[in-house]
Amino acid sequence: MSEWEQVRLDEVIALDIEAVPVTATASYGIVGVLNRGRGLLFREPIAGDGTSYKTLNRIRPNQIVYSRLKAFEGAITVAPNDLGEAYASQEFPTFTCGERMLPEYFRLLTTTTRLWKQLQALSTGMGGRRERVKPADFLTIAVALPSLSDQCRIVDVVAAVDMQIESVRCEHECATEAVRRARLSLLSVGVRGQWQSEMTDSHTSLTWTERLPAGWWRETIGAVSVVRSGATPRRSEQARYFDGGSIPWVKSGDLNERVIGETDECITEVGFAESSVRLLPADTVLVAMYGGFGQIGRTARLAVPSTTNQAISALTDLRADVVPAYLHQALKAGRPKWRLVAASSRKDPNISKRDVENFDFPLPGLDEQREIVDVLEGMESATDMLAGELYRLSAFRSALLASLLNQEIEVPESYDALLEGVS
Repeated sequence: MSEWEQVRLDEVIALDIEAVPVTATASYGIVGVLNRGRGLLFREPIAGDGTSYKTLNRIRPNQIVYSRLKAFEGAITVAPNDLGEAYASQEFPTFTCGERMLPEYFRLLTTTTRLWKQLQALSTGMGGRRERVKPADFLTIAVALPSLSDQCRIVDVVAAVDMQIESVRCEHECATEAVRRARLSLLSVGVRGQWQSEMTDSHTSLTWTERLPAGWWRETIGAVSVVRSGATPRRSEQARYFDGGSIPWVKSGDLNERVIGETDECITEVGFAESSVRLLPADTVLVAMYGGFGQIGRTARLAVPSTTNQAISALTDLRADVVPAYLHQALKAGRPKWRLVAASSRKDPNISKRDVENFDFPLPGLDEQREIVDVLEGMESATDMLAGELYRLSAFRSALLASLLNQEIEVPESYDALLEGVS
């Protein structure tokens, strides 16, 4: 690998802003920039007569663009080469790569913590008092510049990994959708009625299908369990109750639709003894009552005895004719109902203890419950394996890119011959 040159950005890229006058009769596709080099954020188009902007910056394919205000968060990227008409405010300066810098290579640089830290150093202050990163300051950043041939090899190697990541991501999305559809099918009676009403009705009330397969009946959570809310110790006791704790403490954000075996936080024996926190047995099913609209109705099942905070309902003392894992699956299938209930809340989105108790679901016999659970948990296990593979590939990609940019791994020139042979 050839020796890399240290250059300032103003030696290899140039400020290149195309300001377009806003006209009242035109519509403009607006973009922002996601943090941590994750690309462009496509927003709803705006009408020219619906904005106070006099001009907008046109974002062209393969241009470098960053947010002057959010640069410290790594809000920088390179526009895709197939980008259509896109615009941003003057807070998003654009740059064009010169002959010595490939846009595809700079796109890789925008995903590195090194560049984010350099941007952070240029953005002084805290919070809303942070200064914007000026284009002139941005261009003073120094980077290591490989030859064009080395840039091409690095881009190609990482692109091959990215293709594999995208393939696994698509496979994971398909598997997740297959589990969802299988759950709706296997719990078809009540769940199908609820699902159709959410998709077709404009009202928040739900009508459940009354037809049940032979041997099935309908129950409510309140009829098959005791619904208990968790408790949260006083803020003044937080340190004494949690520092060095060993009893798992489950928060609404921990509910991951799966079985929880470990938690980020544990309560101490002192905290457990002095507070009203209840120790819940393994296999207890949990439901998030509040904690943000995206969290409401999320569920989980305990693998080990644990405690919970007050944002969670625990379904305890389950009736003998209900399998906990089956109830867990029924709650997952009914989550769209929780969203409608929460959306109808007069205050912050939430569901109440009564909402949980009134949740109704189709209930077959014990043997059929276990058969349904076996099928769904088998599918979920396969989906989790794909999620694990996706995580490992992403970690490998980060390590590989860092090694390539640090010249710890060399892509030999013979790689070019290999590419020619494949193409």
